[in-house]
Amino acid sequence: RRDAGEKQSINVSAATNIITKLLDEIQSNMFNQAKKSQMENTFQAKTYDEFKSLLDKGGFICCGWDGSVDSEMAIKLETKATIRCIISNKPPKGKNCIYSGRPAKYEVVYAKSY
Repeated sequence: RRDAGEKQSINVSAATNIITKLLDEIQSNMFNQAKKSQMENTFQAKTYDEFKSLLDKGGFICCGWDGSVDSEMAIKLETKATIRCIISNKPPKGKNCIYSGRPAKYEVVYAKSY
């Protein structure tokens, strides 16, 4: 098992049941590990300076974006970070674009490719 670093001997007659259970367990373990990693490596930024500081640490950054190509490209040129996901089509309440300071039309996730 690559997810737990274990080896296990099984009886051939019980292989179907054991393998089915193992695959379900492995899938659950992998999902939980990925979810934990995502939670530990996702941060919120309210200002552009905070955004750049968090970006240096790696991971994902949730922030407001005004929806303009100009803001997106300026951030990409300056930091090499790109939008990975638009969280919702609804404008986030009380958030501003981290780059322009204008009211955010979207909440997005930025990250850098390594």
